[in-house]
Amino acid sequence: MRDQNDMKAKLKSGKRVFGTWSMLGSPSATNVISQADMDFIILDMEHGPMSFETVERQLYFGESSACTPIIRLGVKDEPTILRALETGAHGIMASHVVTAEDAKGVVQAALYPPEGSRGLSPFTRNHGYSEENLPAKLKKANEEMFIGVLVEGEKGLGNLESIVNVPGLDMVYLGIYDISLALGVPGDLNHPKVVKYLKDSVKVIEDKGLVAGSVAPTKEYIKLLYDTGFRFIAYRVDCAVLRQGFVQARGWFDALEG
Repeated sequence: MRDQNDMKAKLKSGKRVFGTWSMLGSPSATNVISQADMDFIILDMEHGPMSFETVERQLYFGESSACTPIIRLGVKDEPTILRALETGAHGIMASHVVTAEDAKGVVQAALYPPEGSRGLSPFTRNHGYSEENLPAKLKKANEEMFIGVLVEGEKGLGNLESIVNVPGLDMVYLGIYDISLALGVPGDLNHPKVVKYLKDSVKVIEDKGLVAGSVAPTKEYIKLLYDTGFRFIAYRVDCAVLRQGFVQARGWFDALEG
């Protein structure tokens, strides 16, 4: 596994990062995406079919580049976070975070003592299957770990100002569809109320030194998020991009058929 979290280093220098989501659970697809100069790929263990074994295989195929793998978890309990990180991933995104206490629990589970309470076995991929130089490995693991939380529901959005004050957190990822729903304009991501809310939320997040993240379904929305101040921007998901490409190609062919 890679020692350096290139995406985190890029963000710490003030730059922005661009990537995508993976739902397919395919190591080959992960390799293709990582070769496209993406900064990160989010492996969706909440909605995708991946097991921990599948995710670990995806990491093997993705680490040939500087693309940082992040595991998205649908549950935020300590044992699940521990197992996800033992695959060697440099980051997690925990879903359904609605309070500062939720966010604190995620941070604690993701970091080794004294910063957190993560359990230890030296004999995992994360530590090269060896107890050699263990203190240095633990320190390095904490430094390179990227911890994000997804704030998706109306209650979570209402607690944003307290969530961003949790020490050790790196990113708050905003669910734009939930925002549109909470504002009474479900699915209208370009509505002025949604855009204003995004701008206000980014300021709250960035003023605390954290990274604001979200997803863009279109080229135009990439620009909207960029202009709004988001520094972690994901574009769609692997299966949708694959399908979209072949639907477009089919349209080209059908046009020739008349």
